[in-house]
Amino acid sequence: GVLGRVVLFCYDLILPEDFVPVPKDGEVECFFTWGLEEIGKSMDPEFDDPIKPNCYPVIIDYLIRSGAISPDSPKYLDIVRTLRSGACS
Repeated sequence: GVLGRVVLFCYDLILPEDFVPVPKDGEVECFFTWGLEEIGKSMDPEFDDPIKPNCYPVIIDYLIRSGAISPDSPKYLDIVRTLRSGACS
């Protein structure tokens, strides 16, 4: 495989508690909410329908920003350094 470097811009969209997303473009079958435990399980390659590895940086970025991965977490600085390395130009 070929390894490439990309820049991903991630945004948090704050929605009302009663908002229910509806798939309309045929690209998504449904929407659902997962807690941290389900997210962790879904990243396991043995999971029934695992998340693709190219999605991991976005998930890890969210976990850092939400505090689920904190400065007290093992290898925190290494994770942040790796995630934030590279130029954004």
